[in-house]
Amino acid sequence: MTLEILGRIPSKKNSLRRIKRGHRVLTAASLAYEAWHRDASYQIARLRPSSPIERCEVTITFYAPDRRRADLTNKAESVMDLLVDCGFLADDNWHVVPGVELRLGGIHVKKPRAIVVLKEIV
Repeated sequence: MTLEILGRIPSKKNSLRRIKRGHRVLTAASLAYEAWHRDASYQIARLRPSSPIERCEVTITFYAPDRRRADLTNKAESVMDLLVDCGFLADDNWHVVPGVELRLGGIHVKKPRAIVVLKEIV
């Protein structure tokens, strides 16, 4: 199964905000990350399998909008969390996803995106 997620993929880990609730301080994803997650969920919703994949290998190819330095593993974490939240993967732990390959496909100013290939293991 191949998915295309359009737009700049944010790093969830690097875009946290702190929210004070009474005497407690909570950590939450940034509003920009939440907006991306919502938009990306709509983009891939029609391709959702009837049940989550129980075991697969994942290849993610990122096409960046510019030459800014970025951490592919942080961006991959955002994509993997999206796949779990949208019901594509049962979980993103190593029992379900024993292999992940990350690539930079290049710079694509007009169409930044991530191409995700899920190869189910039987």
